[in-house]
Amino acid sequence: MATVVNGLVDVGTSSVVLPSKSQIEYLISQTPACLLRPLAFFVSWNGVLTLAYSGFPPALASLKSALNDSLPSLPPEYSGSKWPKTSLGALHDTARLTPQQLERLNQICREESAKLSQQVDEQAVLVDRLTVVFYECRSLERRLLEHSVPLSSHPSTPLDPSPPQPEEQARVRGVVAEAEQPGYWFHASKDGSREAHYRGSHLGVTLVHDLEAFRAAAVCATPAAAAAAAAAAAAGAGGQTYGSGLPGIVRGFRDRVEAELPGLYRWFQDTSLHSTVRSLMG
Repeated sequence: MATVVNGLVDVGTSSVVLPSKSQIEYLISQTPACLLRPLAFFVSWNGVLTLAYSGFPPALASLKSALNDSLPSLPPEYSGSKWPKTSLGALHDTARLTPQQLERLNQICREESAKLSQQVDEQAVLVDRLTVVFYECRSLERRLLEHSVPLSSHPSTPLDPSPPQPEEQARVRGVVAEAEQPGYWFHASKDGSREAHYRGSHLGVTLVHDLEAFRAAAVCATPAAAAAAAAAAAAGAGGQTYGSGLPGIVRGFRDRVEAELPGLYRWFQDTSLHSTVRSLMG
């Protein structure tokens, strides 16, 4: 297997110099398609509601390491992208969670997370391409430029269904478990990361996987049509409909939060939902 060291591709007998502009594309193209499996809904710091995945699968974990090793000019990785998640919504700008609201949200998260399964492919997110996004706001609802790069489709590197390594899974479970700890309200109610943080103007570049099933479902008028569109968008090799069931579960979670805590949250557009692999700039 070829390795990349200081911008050189070592193929055993020789080294090929990669232009800097192609390094990210090359590394992505050598990464096999893989699966992100949803673990839990979670109240993150500053009250942000997220869908946490069970961990970065080996393919993405290796890609992240290769990016760090071959691109020393990258900024240090933010803690928020060291575990895979999709941010679903933020508190409105003048809101601050009360202890009672956090308790209610934690209860909703526990009950709605019970609908998630690590074994159901219709809930698994097929990561078969990554997108470099030059964004105008942190929610990625406004994008100035994007460049999508397919992951490896070579017969020798088919879909890698491997689950995350135990340490990856433990990292995510540890983060999610924090919400149940005494004193977590201090973190959940802190200033920052409200709607304006995500939707206000801010330039940056990031590497993400866009959730195509949500994009397809967003333009449909009825739940039945949305489910059909999500299934079509999520279809993988062999006819599997990876992730087709996830938009409906997330929609149910959002509807319940709105019903029990109306107006507290601002939900990000379905067409912008993504999971960050690595921030590249900003």
